[in-house]
Amino acid sequence: MYRKAKNEKDVKYILDNLRSEDVEEAKAIYGENYKEQIFNNIMNTEFYVLLGLTKNKDIPVVMGGIFEANPENKSIGIAWLMCTKEVKKHIKCLFKELKTEIEKADDKFWMTFNFIHKNNKMMKKWLKTVGYKFDNPHPDGVNVPTGFEFFYRIREVKGIG
Repeated sequence: MYRKAKNEKDVKYILDNLRSEDVEEAKAIYGENYKEQIFNNIMNTEFYVLLGLTKNKDIPVVMGGIFEANPENKSIGIAWLMCTKEVKKHIKCLFKELKTEIEKADDKFWMTFNFIHKNNKMMKKWLKTVGYKFDNPHPDGVNVPTGFEFFYRIREVKGIG
């Protein structure tokens, strides 16, 4: 997988070719006008976006990242990832990139979280493999949409903590 800086053309391509699971998640958060809102969020903010293309550098496959959940508390992040159907051909490479991104996030955030559509089995499997937990799918105080599950990861403490 080839990394590239976010740009309008590739972000629009991914939004126009999302997997159905990602469309459901986007609609749950942003409603029917999700493409415009997500596009504006990505293009008009400073947070880092991982944008991955096929090895030939011709087809955008994935975009994601982790951004601060609250400017007042910069140590908690919201993890997100959106993929096209093409991602199935690049699973091993993407998984390697995800592991690298999680390691980077551990330097900045003590906890990362979000929610995921219950039918997004591929992503749930990946998230579990890199240390995300699904042991409290509807925690008190968190507005988890119907049909979704909360997931989180707490940075591993090394040494005596």
